[in-house]
Amino acid sequence: MEALLRRAVQRLAQGHGLAFAAVAERTGSAPRGPGALLLVEPDAPALGTVGGGLLEARAQALALDVLTQSGGRAVSFSLEHDGLSQAGRQTADVTLWLQALPAGDGALLTALEGALERLSAGTPCWLLWEASGPPLLLDRPALLARLPEGNGGAGAVLLGNPEDRPAFLLGLRRPCRVYLYGAGHVAVETADLLARMAFSCTVLDDRPDYARPERFPRAEAVLCRDLAHLASRDLPGPEDCALLMSRSHDLDLLLLRAILPAEPAFLGVLGSRKKGSFLRAALASEGFSQAQLERMVLPVGLPLGGETPAEIALSVAAQLVQLRSRGELSFSSSKKSEKNC
Repeated sequence: MEALLRRAVQRLAQGHGLAFAAVAERTGSAPRGPGALLLVEPDAPALGTVGGGLLEARAQALALDVLTQSGGRAVSFSLEHDGLSQAGRQTADVTLWLQALPAGDGALLTALEGALERLSAGTPCWLLWEASGPPLLLDRPALLARLPEGNGGAGAVLLGNPEDRPAFLLGLRRPCRVYLYGAGHVAVETADLLARMAFSCTVLDDRPDYARPERFPRAEAVLCRDLAHLASRDLPGPEDCALLMSRSHDLDLLLLRAILPAEPAFLGVLGSRKKGSFLRAALASEGFSQAQLERMVLPVGLPLGGETPAEIALSVAAQLVQLRSRGELSFSSSKKSEKNC
């Protein structure tokens, strides 16, 4: 999302008009859920996707068409075995929001620059698009005042009646950040896979030969740190994930003492169930509560049966993708992590 927003800001600042198509609702078997976005402009490759195939081709054409008309509107489709057809919102499989981003609109550019600044700083924000005019940039309190009760505003929401006064709310959040402690073979494979799945990885190790950026070309940061004495800046926040892949049980124990009180959204530890019993017993003897120990997922990863570093990384990445898809890594999710499947 950040790359698409940055591209829009850059092209608008250069005097180029763009448009986007976004999935606003999915009620059937559409390939992408609310918030998926496709950014288009004349005579240039599109960026992003709303699911590919016929739907994406139609979305791209309609987005370019709305650019010539300005404003925004909703359009709904039913997906069928032999194609797709336009449908009413109540019977459709997917509803898209089409929005023009015209060149020369100073208020539009200001709103998008503000959203990009917040997104880059890791602050969630929302853009509210109505049928005409520039978007409103909202923080969480302003968002909740406009949403139906029980709607958290994650991803995207279609508001109002599309046939009357439609509006589209687009949530903007940075990719889920994963703190990966340990830079061994499994960590190399895991960081690469997670980056490809749109997670943001920060890798930490106390060995200079291991904590090298060239070993983790897709990571957001690679830091050489004393893992036995972590500073607060190197701990995950409540919306972050932590993966422990260190070289020893004793180092994992030191890491857990520091990380458990931080209550990350997910805490996974690489290792066997025997290792898990040792770590839980040691932490319990030091006064950590049962609730804190239950937050630790060990062994981390879905039980795919693999043994190689790449296979283990796949199982870990799959578990995080599964949790994210269920909404359990979002800012509104509960603090209790899922047990290993």
